[in-house]
Amino acid sequence: MADLQHFLSTVPLFGAATDSELDSLAAYAFGRLLKRGQALVREGQPSDLLFVVVEGRLKVFVGSDRGEHLSLALVGPGEVIGLFGVVDGHPRMATIEALEDARLVCIRAEDFQALLHSSAGLSLAVAEELAFRIRDVTGSAADLVFLDLPRRLVKLLLATSDKDGLGLTQTEIADQLGAARTSVNRNLSSFQRRGWVEIGHKNVRVLDRDALAAFGGS
Repeated sequence: MADLQHFLSTVPLFGAATDSELDSLAAYAFGRLLKRGQALVREGQPSDLLFVVVEGRLKVFVGSDRGEHLSLALVGPGEVIGLFGVVDGHPRMATIEALEDARLVCIRAEDFQALLHSSAGLSLAVAEELAFRIRDVTGSAADLVFLDLPRRLVKLLLATSDKDGLGLTQTEIADQLGAARTSVNRNLSSFQRRGWVEIGHKNVRVLDRDALAAFGGS
Protein backbone atom coordinates (compact mmCIF):
# COMPACT_ATOMS: atom_id res chain seq x y z
CA MET A 1 0.00 0.00 0.00
CA ALA A 2 2.80 2.44 0.92
CA ASP A 3 4.61 1.75 -2.38
CA LEU A 4 1.41 2.36 -4.35
CA GLN A 5 0.71 5.58 -2.46
CA HIS A 6 4.27 6.76 -3.19
CA PHE A 7 3.88 5.96 -6.90
CA LEU A 8 0.57 7.83 -7.11
CA SER A 9 2.19 10.84 -5.43
CA THR A 10 4.62 11.02 -8.40
CA VAL A 11 1.80 11.14 -10.96
CA PRO A 12 1.35 14.78 -12.09
CA LEU A 13 -2.46 14.58 -11.96
CA PHE A 14 -2.29 13.66 -8.26
CA GLY A 15 0.51 16.08 -7.37
CA ALA A 16 -1.77 18.29 -5.26
CA ALA A 17 -3.56 15.40 -3.52
CA THR A 18 -3.29 15.19 0.26
CA ASP A 19 -1.87 12.13 2.03
CA SER A 20 -5.36 11.00 3.00
CA GLU A 21 -6.58 11.37 -0.59
CA LEU A 22 -3.60 9.34 -1.82
CA ASP A 23 -4.44 6.74 0.83
CA SER A 24 -7.98 6.55 -0.57
CA LEU A 25 -6.76 6.21 -4.15
CA ALA A 26 -4.33 3.47 -3.15
CA ALA A 27 -7.06 1.63 -1.24
CA TYR A 28 -9.34 1.64 -4.29
CA ALA A 29 -6.68 0.67 -6.81
CA PHE A 30 -5.66 -2.68 -8.27
CA GLY A 31 -3.09 -3.74 -10.86
CA ARG A 32 -3.31 -4.98 -14.42
CA LEU A 33 -0.72 -6.40 -16.83
CA LEU A 34 -0.85 -6.18 -20.63
CA LYS A 35 1.20 -7.97 -23.27
CA ARG A 36 2.45 -6.14 -26.36
CA GLY A 37 -0.41 -5.74 -28.84
CA GLN A 38 -3.12 -6.43 -26.25
CA ALA A 39 -6.04 -3.98 -26.06
CA LEU A 40 -6.71 -2.29 -22.75
CA VAL A 41 -10.10 -0.91 -23.84
CA ARG A 42 -11.95 -0.58 -27.13
CA GLU A 43 -13.90 2.31 -28.59
CA GLY A 44 -17.53 2.23 -27.43
CA GLN A 45 -16.97 0.17 -24.26
CA PRO A 46 -18.19 1.49 -20.87
CA SER A 47 -15.88 3.96 -19.12
CA ASP A 48 -15.77 2.11 -15.82
CA LEU A 49 -12.07 2.41 -14.96
CA LEU A 50 -9.35 5.05 -14.77
CA PHE A 51 -5.85 3.81 -15.61
CA VAL A 52 -2.40 5.02 -14.57
CA VAL A 53 0.59 3.70 -16.51
CA VAL A 54 3.36 2.27 -14.31
CA GLU A 55 5.53 0.67 -17.02
CA GLY A 56 5.40 0.45 -20.80
CA ARG A 57 3.87 2.54 -23.56
CA LEU A 58 0.39 2.42 -25.06
CA LYS A 59 -1.22 4.04 -28.08
CA VAL A 60 -4.64 5.65 -28.16
CA PHE A 61 -6.35 5.54 -31.56
CA VAL A 62 -9.65 5.64 -33.40
CA GLY A 63 -10.54 3.47 -36.39
CA SER A 64 -12.74 3.75 -39.45
CA ASP A 65 -15.13 1.20 -40.95
CA ARG A 66 -12.48 0.62 -43.65
CA GLY A 67 -9.92 -0.49 -41.08
CA GLU A 68 -7.93 2.76 -41.10
CA HIS A 69 -6.38 4.03 -37.87
CA LEU A 70 -5.66 7.52 -36.60
CA SER A 71 -3.42 7.60 -33.55
CA LEU A 72 -4.46 10.26 -31.03
CA ALA A 73 -1.74 9.88 -28.42
CA LEU A 74 1.12 7.83 -27.05
CA VAL A 75 1.13 7.40 -23.27
CA GLY A 76 3.82 6.18 -20.91
CA PRO A 77 4.73 5.87 -17.22
CA GLY A 78 3.02 8.37 -14.94
CA GLU A 79 0.30 9.25 -17.44
CA VAL A 80 -3.42 8.77 -16.83
CA ILE A 81 -5.74 7.11 -19.38
CA GLY A 82 -9.54 7.22 -19.59
CA LEU A 83 -10.09 10.50 -17.77
CA PHE A 84 -12.74 11.90 -20.12
CA GLY A 85 -15.00 8.86 -19.85
CA VAL A 86 -14.62 8.53 -16.10
CA VAL A 87 -15.59 12.20 -15.63
CA ASP A 88 -18.58 12.37 -18.01
CA GLY A 89 -19.70 8.72 -17.90
CA HIS A 90 -19.87 8.35 -21.68
CA PRO A 91 -18.47 5.28 -23.50
CA ARG A 92 -14.82 5.11 -24.52
CA MET A 93 -13.97 7.47 -27.39
CA ALA A 94 -10.95 5.46 -28.55
CA THR A 95 -9.17 2.12 -28.43
CA ILE A 96 -6.05 1.77 -26.28
CA GLU A 97 -3.45 -0.87 -27.12
CA ALA A 98 -0.09 -1.77 -25.58
CA LEU A 99 2.93 -1.01 -27.79
CA GLU A 100 5.03 -3.11 -25.41
CA ASP A 101 4.45 -5.12 -22.25
CA ALA A 102 2.81 -2.75 -19.79
CA ARG A 103 1.79 -2.54 -16.15
CA LEU A 104 -1.05 -0.29 -14.98
CA VAL A 105 -2.89 0.78 -11.86
CA CYS A 106 -6.69 0.73 -12.20
CA ILE A 107 -9.20 2.82 -10.20
CA ARG A 108 -12.95 2.25 -10.49
CA ALA A 109 -14.88 5.19 -11.92
CA GLU A 110 -17.31 5.43 -9.01
CA ASP A 111 -14.46 5.51 -6.48
CA PHE A 112 -12.64 8.23 -8.39
CA GLN A 113 -15.82 10.29 -8.83
CA ALA A 114 -16.58 10.08 -5.09
CA LEU A 115 -13.12 11.43 -4.33
CA LEU A 116 -13.56 14.24 -6.88
CA HIS A 117 -16.77 15.36 -5.13
CA SER A 118 -14.93 15.70 -1.83
CA SER A 119 -11.63 17.19 -3.05
CA ALA A 120 -11.50 20.69 -4.50
CA GLY A 121 -7.77 20.34 -5.20
CA LEU A 122 -8.14 17.13 -7.18
CA SER A 123 -11.16 18.52 -9.06
CA LEU A 124 -9.09 21.54 -10.13
CA ALA A 125 -6.22 19.30 -11.21
CA VAL A 126 -8.60 17.20 -13.33
CA ALA A 127 -10.08 20.34 -14.93
CA GLU A 128 -6.58 21.59 -15.79
CA GLU A 129 -5.62 18.21 -17.26
CA LEU A 130 -8.75 18.08 -19.41
CA ALA A 131 -8.14 21.63 -20.64
CA PHE A 132 -4.56 20.70 -21.58
CA ARG A 133 -5.76 17.66 -23.52
CA ILE A 134 -8.34 19.70 -25.43
CA ARG A 135 -5.65 22.23 -26.37
CA ASP A 136 -3.37 19.39 -27.48
CA VAL A 137 -6.06 17.83 -29.68
CA THR A 138 -6.85 21.26 -31.15
CA GLY A 139 -3.19 21.75 -32.00
CA SER A 140 -3.01 18.31 -33.64
CA ALA A 141 -6.12 19.06 -35.70
CA ALA A 142 -4.58 22.34 -36.85
CA ASP A 143 -1.39 20.52 -37.86
CA LEU A 144 -3.41 18.13 -40.05
CA VAL A 145 -4.92 21.10 -41.87
CA PHE A 146 -2.02 23.56 -42.04
CA LEU A 147 1.15 21.42 -42.14
CA ASP A 148 2.16 19.09 -44.95
CA LEU A 149 3.25 15.54 -44.11
CA PRO A 150 7.05 16.17 -44.08
CA ARG A 151 6.66 18.94 -41.52
CA ARG A 152 4.21 16.95 -39.41
CA LEU A 153 6.77 14.14 -39.44
CA VAL A 154 9.52 16.53 -38.37
CA LYS A 155 7.36 17.83 -35.54
CA LEU A 156 6.71 14.29 -34.30
CA LEU A 157 10.40 13.35 -34.51
CA LEU A 158 11.52 16.41 -32.58
CA ALA A 159 8.82 16.15 -29.92
CA THR A 160 8.97 12.40 -29.30
CA SER A 161 12.44 11.10 -30.14
CA ASP A 162 15.15 10.78 -27.49
CA LYS A 163 18.75 9.52 -27.66
CA ASP A 164 17.49 5.98 -28.23
CA GLY A 165 15.16 7.00 -31.03
CA LEU A 166 11.45 7.23 -31.59
CA GLY A 167 10.70 3.60 -30.71
CA LEU A 168 7.87 3.30 -33.24
CA THR A 169 7.48 1.30 -36.42
CA GLN A 170 6.79 3.18 -39.63
CA THR A 171 3.21 1.89 -39.55
CA GLU A 172 2.77 3.30 -36.04
CA ILE A 173 4.28 6.63 -37.17
CA ALA A 174 1.83 6.69 -40.09
CA ASP A 175 -1.07 6.02 -37.71
CA GLN A 176 0.13 8.85 -35.49
CA LEU A 177 0.23 11.28 -38.41
CA GLY A 178 -2.92 10.14 -40.21
CA ALA A 179 -0.88 9.25 -43.30
CA ALA A 180 -0.05 6.27 -45.50
CA ARG A 181 2.94 4.16 -44.49
CA THR A 182 4.45 4.47 -47.98
CA SER A 183 4.39 8.28 -47.71
CA VAL A 184 6.04 8.17 -44.28
CA ASN A 185 8.70 5.78 -45.60
CA ARG A 186 9.42 8.05 -48.56
CA ASN A 187 9.93 11.09 -46.34
CA LEU A 188 12.02 9.21 -43.76
CA SER A 189 14.23 7.85 -46.53
CA SER A 190 14.72 11.41 -47.80
CA PHE A 191 15.68 12.56 -44.30
CA GLN A 192 18.10 9.64 -43.98
CA ARG A 193 19.82 10.48 -47.29
CA ARG A 194 20.41 13.98 -45.93
CA GLY A 195 21.93 12.59 -42.74
CA TRP A 196 19.17 13.89 -40.49
CA VAL A 197 17.86 10.53 -39.22
CA GLU A 198 18.86 6.89 -39.04
CA ILE A 199 16.21 4.29 -39.85
CA GLY A 200 16.59 1.08 -37.85
CA HIS A 201 14.50 -1.99 -37.08
CA LYS A 202 11.22 -0.70 -35.65
CA ASN A 203 12.90 2.59 -34.77
CA VAL A 204 13.97 5.96 -36.11
CA ARG A 205 16.80 7.91 -34.46
CA VAL A 206 17.36 11.64 -34.94
CA LEU A 207 20.95 12.51 -35.90
CA ASP A 208 20.64 16.24 -36.65
CA ARG A 209 17.93 18.02 -34.65
CA ASP A 210 19.01 21.47 -35.84
CA ALA A 211 18.62 20.52 -39.51
CA LEU A 212 15.21 18.99 -38.88
CA ALA A 213 14.09 22.05 -36.92
CA ALA A 214 15.26 24.36 -39.72
CA PHE A 215 13.41 22.28 -42.31
CA GLY A 216 10.28 22.25 -40.17
CA GLY A 217 10.43 26.01 -39.68
CA SER A 218 10.80 25.86 -35.89
